[in-house]
Amino acid sequence: MQRGPRLYNALSDEERLARLRRKAARKEKEVHRVRRNRIVACFAITILIFGLQLIMVHVQTGRINSQIQTNKTELNQVNKTNKKLKAQVADLKDPDYVAKVIRYKFYYSKSGESIYTLPDKEEDY
Repeated sequence: MQRGPRLYNALSDEERLARLRRKAARKEKEVHRVRRNRIVACFAITILIFGLQLIMVHVQTGRINSQIQTNKTELNQVNKTNKKLKAQVADLKDPDYVAKVIRYKFYYSKSGESIYTLPDKEEDY
């Protein structure tokens, strides 16, 4: 559909349309490539953020577990001390024992009683 004489290097209408179609196809491919790269980058950033959060939760869980172990050992020690003190309280309920401890503290005794016969628990008093 060219009007007038054809120039030596001039393109025909079909060649121009084919060139425009190729150019549009390249532009469309470029747009899709850029869009694909942006989507992949968004997914990569999202995965990185969630991965870091997962690592932080794992580290925090490890710290909590170590604190739990430490607290359990401290609890066992406190329970042992508590049992020991309860045993001492049970001894204090005996009126003869209390009387002996008081006499030992003030270094006097009843007639015929030795103050050295007290149990070994008086060393704490």
